[in-house]
Amino acid sequence: MEEVAKERPPGYRYSRRGTLALVRELSVIDNRRNALLLVLQWAIAIGAGAVAIHVDRIPVYLLAGFVIGSRIQCLAVMMHDACHGMLFSNRRLNDLIGDIFVAYPLGFSIDLYRANHMYHHRYTNTLRDRDYRVQRRDSDQHFPKSGAAMAWLLVRSVTGLNFHRMARDSRVWAPFANFHNPGRFGYDFSLGLRIRYVLWALLFYGLILLSPFRWKILGLLLIPQFIWANVFNRIRAMAEHNGVADERELNGTRTVIPTLLDRFLIAPFNVSYHLEHHLFPSVPWPNLRRLHAHLMTDPTYAADAHITRGYWGMIRELMPPRASAGESGPVVPSEAKS
Repeated sequence: MEEVAKERPPGYRYSRRGTLALVRELSVIDNRRNALLLVLQWAIAIGAGAVAIHVDRIPVYLLAGFVIGSRIQCLAVMMHDACHGMLFSNRRLNDLIGDIFVAYPLGFSIDLYRANHMYHHRYTNTLRDRDYRVQRRDSDQHFPKSGAAMAWLLVRSVTGLNFHRMARDSRVWAPFANFHNPGRFGYDFSLGLRIRYVLWALLFYGLILLSPFRWKILGLLLIPQFIWANVFNRIRAMAEHNGVADERELNGTRTVIPTLLDRFLIAPFNVSYHLEHHLFPSVPWPNLRRLHAHLMTDPTYAADAHITRGYWGMIRELMPPRASAGESGPVVPSEAKS
């Protein structure tokens, strides 16, 4: 079936006029705070891995993997902030530190991720948005699903049966997938960036391979990354634009008010305030909750914004009672709010 470009109805966009003064105040990057947080994530992950290797017991490895996975999710959110130039106020430092200590260890590149992500912001939920096109062709992202279909999706995610889909769709951000053909996915991966990645990989993986604990370290690094990317990051991603009405800008993106467990497993650093981020992408993560509270004083925002309580609430929105077993298809609008 031939695709047709999505037309925006009159009045689709939400007026920013009354919020611009506050947004200017909130759009300040705290370099010291972000640096300390980045060091903290690595310190926790390295500490957990060191304890597991020292004790050398399976239950301790499992606990360490759980802790490391949660820190990997923090790094993934930091990669997103670095993509927007909000990790450090100096752009060169932002991209350099963002690559070396955030994106490269996850298998990605800030520049490649940015090239795709900026289109997502500019053309959200349209055919020019690659994330939207992926959502349309991936049956895992077709909603609503019945309770049984949703449970099977989560089982397949935990066991890695659908990992290939996530890997296929994220390869546009990966240096190794763009190395020999840097324009393969339409985003240029310059020679300088390729050299930087090679030097980083030789040093990073070389030091690991020189260690007598090389296989344990690689397992502690890669296995939690595999699980978090395919389960918890998948849940976070499907919350952002799936099953939304998209009749107006305010209900084209979902904000999730996270529980404490949600923040630990899925949505650290206020990343679940996704509608606020789309409206005002210059606001760094520490200020998104304040921005949300301000926007909720606007009757239009409070009435029309798609806001959900908790990620379990989001999952319930994507499997309405009327869905029958095995039912799935293209994204279906959902008006559910809480």
